[in-house]
Amino acid sequence: MSQDSKLRKLIFRIYGKSPTIKIVDFLLGFPKNEFTSTEIIDDLGMSKTTFYKYFDDLLDIGMVNINPESTKPKLYSINLESPLIQNIRKNIDFISEKIADSESLKLKIKPLEIKTIQLEQIQERIEFLRRLQRQTKTEIRKLENPIEA
Repeated sequence: MSQDSKLRKLIFRIYGKSPTIKIVDFLLGFPKNEFTSTEIIDDLGMSKTTFYKYFDDLLDIGMVNINPESTKPKLYSINLESPLIQNIRKNIDFISEKIADSESLKLKIKPLEIKTIQLEQIQERIEFLRRLQRQTKTEIRKLENPIEA
């Protein structure tokens, strides 16, 4: 699974799969690119009615920029300066770090479990060798002093 697809799944897990989030997610996936509304609609497989119902709100609250030099067709991009977009990115980064820490912890635990098992086996061997040593000492004493035995 690509990093981009993991990020998409994370955005949807946090914010849901509303048309607004789908548009924001698409534009966040290409923060340096500009798109026509037709390109966004086609890539998202969204109806024009649904797209414009939500897209106008994104424009109004400043989450999406319009390139002032573009006339027809107009070119749109994500507004990385928008406090809302910055907040979304911070939340995604925060959750990503938590997931990464959790995954890292899982990786660290596995070797510890193996080491614990190995230590237990070594301890059992040491105990076995100690018993064998005591038995051997007892047998040697018996051989050295056959009368006492």
